[in-house]
Amino acid sequence: MNIITKVILNIAAFVCLQHVVFGQNNNSPYSIYGIGDLEQSSFDRTSGMGHAGMSLTSNRFLYNSNPASLSGLDDKFFNFEMSLRAQIINYSGTPIAVSSNSSSDLQIKKMSLALKVKPKWGMSLGLLPYSTANYSFYNNKYIAGTDNVSVPAYYQGTGSINQFYLSNSYQVSKNFSVGLQCSYLFGQLNQTENIEAGYGIDSALTTTRRIIIGHLYFKPGFQFNTRISNNLRIYLGATATVKTTLNGTYNLAVTSGPNNLLPPQNTDFNNFKNNAIVIPAQYSGSIAAKLKDKYTLALDYSFQNWGNSSNQGVGYKLVNSNSLGVGFEVAKKQRFKDITFERHFWQAGFYYNNSYLQVAGQQIIDYGVTFGGGKNFVRSNLGVQLNMELGVTGTTNIGLIQENYAKINLILSYRDFWYVKIKRFD
Repeated sequence: MNIITKVILNIAAFVCLQHVVFGQNNNSPYSIYGIGDLEQSSFDRTSGMGHAGMSLTSNRFLYNSNPASLSGLDDKFFNFEMSLRAQIINYSGTPIAVSSNSSSDLQIKKMSLALKVKPKWGMSLGLLPYSTANYSFYNNKYIAGTDNVSVPAYYQGTGSINQFYLSNSYQVSKNFSVGLQCSYLFGQLNQTENIEAGYGIDSALTTTRRIIIGHLYFKPGFQFNTRISNNLRIYLGATATVKTTLNGTYNLAVTSGPNNLLPPQNTDFNNFKNNAIVIPAQYSGSIAAKLKDKYTLALDYSFQNWGNSSNQGVGYKLVNSNSLGVGFEVAKKQRFKDITFERHFWQAGFYYNNSYLQVAGQQIIDYGVTFGGGKNFVRSNLGVQLNMELGVTGTTNIGLIQENYAKINLILSYRDFWYVKIKRFD
C-alpha cells in the first residue's frame, strides 16, 4: 500500500467517525451552567500521569497539551492516534430522587494525524472535545404575575463545543522548540423546558433554546530542556490561550401542543450582553525531570481568569479556575539492532481542579488519581496506551450533588513512513 493510499484511508476514517467523537450519554448536573463541563484531559501520554507533562515530548507518541512538542517526532514518519473512553458515574446527594443513580457510556474522544514535514518542523491536525453539556431534572417554575404559584417543569440539556485544530511546531535550537495551535471551536448547546398540561394550562408548553457556536481559538507554546548531569535532564514548558468571545446564533422557539406560539427565530446572541460567551485567557506551565532516561517526574499548573466574566445567574457564578497535576513514569528501553527502543512504560499521577463554577457559594472541585501504561510493538507500526482515572466532582454539602466516577482511556496509535527519498542508479 503506497503512502498516498494510506493517508487517504486515514483521512476517510477521520471524517467518517467525527460525528460520534463527542457523543455524551452520562448525565452531568453541573453542565447546565456556563458552557458545560470543560474537558481536562488531552487524551495523550499525559493522561496516565495526572494530566501532567506539558513540558515533555516523544518521538513516537503525541502530546496534544503543548503544540511545541511536535518537533520531537521521528523524521519521515506520520502518526495517527485515536482515543476511546469508557466512563461510569455514581451520583449522591439529597436532590437525587430516583432509584437509579448511575450512568455509563463509551465514546471516541480524539482523532489526530501528525506529520514530521522537515527535520525541525512537525505539524498535526485533529478533533478534540472542549466542553460538553448533558443533564435532565425536574423543578418548580413560578408563574409570573401570580402569588408564588408554581408548576412542575422538566428540563433537559444536551450539546458540546468541539475543536478542530491545526498545530505547527519548529525546533529553534537543539533544546528549544516553539509551537502554535490554531483551533476552530464549533458546536451546539440545547435546552428544552417542558410544562405538562394542567395547572391552568390547556396543553403542554415546550420552550426550546439553542445556541450554535463557531469561532477561531489560538494557543501558542514552547518547550525547553537542558542536561544537569549525565543522568538528569530538566524540561520546561508553557502554553497560553487568547481571550475569545464566541460567535454564534441564539434560537428560541415556544410551542403549545401542535401550535407554534413563537416560531423558531435566529438571533446573533452577542447582541445580548448577558448571553455573550467569553472564554478568558488561560496560562499553563510545566516542569519535569528525567533521571537516567528512565524515570520521569512532571508537574503542571494552569490558571484561567473566569472571575471577570459577566455570565452568571440565580445561585451560581463563574470564578477563577486553576488546576494542578503531578505524574510519575517509568520507561523500559532496550537495544534493537543499532537503536535504543522504548518497549513499554508505566505511569501514575494525581490531579486537583478548582473549576470555573461556583454554586450556592461553593466552588465545584474535581480531583482524582490516574494510573496506566503503554507499549510499542517492536516488529509492528502499532502502539497502545491504557490508563484509568478514579475521581470525585462536587460535594453533597448544602444540598449539592457529588459525582464519583471511573474512566478508562484507550489510545491506539499507528505510524509509518511519510516520505523517503530513494536514490536511483542508472
